[in-house]
Amino acid sequence: MSRRVRWHRADIRDRNALAAALAEERPDAVFHLAAQSLAAASFDRPEETIETNVMGTVALLEACHAAAAGAVVLFAGSSEVYGTVDPAELPLKESAPLRPHSPYAASKVAAEAIALQYARTGWQRVVATRSFNHTGPGQSPAFAVPSFAKQIAGAASGEGARVLKVGNLSAQRDFTDVRDVVEAYRQLVARGASGRVYNVCSGRAVSMRQIVDDLLKIAGVDLAIEEDATKLRPVDAPIIYGDASAVQRDTSWQPQIPLVRTLTDVYRWFARM
Repeated sequence: MSRRVRWHRADIRDRNALAAALAEERPDAVFHLAAQSLAAASFDRPEETIETNVMGTVALLEACHAAAAGAVVLFAGSSEVYGTVDPAELPLKESAPLRPHSPYAASKVAAEAIALQYARTGWQRVVATRSFNHTGPGQSPAFAVPSFAKQIAGAASGEGARVLKVGNLSAQRDFTDVRDVVEAYRQLVARGASGRVYNVCSGRAVSMRQIVDDLLKIAGVDLAIEEDATKLRPVDAPIIYGDASAVQRDTSWQPQIPLVRTLTDVYRWFARM
């Protein structure tokens, strides 16, 4: 952990603990990233997901209103709120209807609405995002791309199985490097409009099969691929990608890191472990 950062440990639902930390630090900006962030897990733990994501957001906003009223709060939402879309609607703009198809997505719809209400009521300056898929070195293998990379790195080292366990590889998703996403958040805090929601995305879709093929090429290995039923969602949108023109118009943000570099860095993260 960086020595330049002071850490406070608290439950996101504990308004008093959050307010105490905010009163001590007196921040100009608060980046709200805390959540139960696995859509697949939310089908098994809907109550936990909704309580953490919705009531945790309420607790944080109340703490900010009490102890950091001048701070800008960035609420990190999710493209999962759009649900399954008609290809004619793509690329998705922020005006697209919200049709959540998982408890996680529903929790993000509710939390976003609450965050924007605080801005519109004048209680707090809030900028919200609907962030599409993003990945990078250090991401948990509970997510698809690092799961693939970890399995492939294990096979390449001779320690792992020669079979790659996967979910739905036909799905097409909009991926951005997490380092670019962090820069988008930084710029939105500085230049984004309070009470506004912004898509953060690359603007193009890539199939999960292509992700797997690229990682295998990066590693220089050939593995058997086997679908794992435990990695399949009850509902899964075939294709989704967004329109980032709003964030690009209001800030100077543009994604800079090509997907092949992202995948290479994710693979090398696990290859070094």
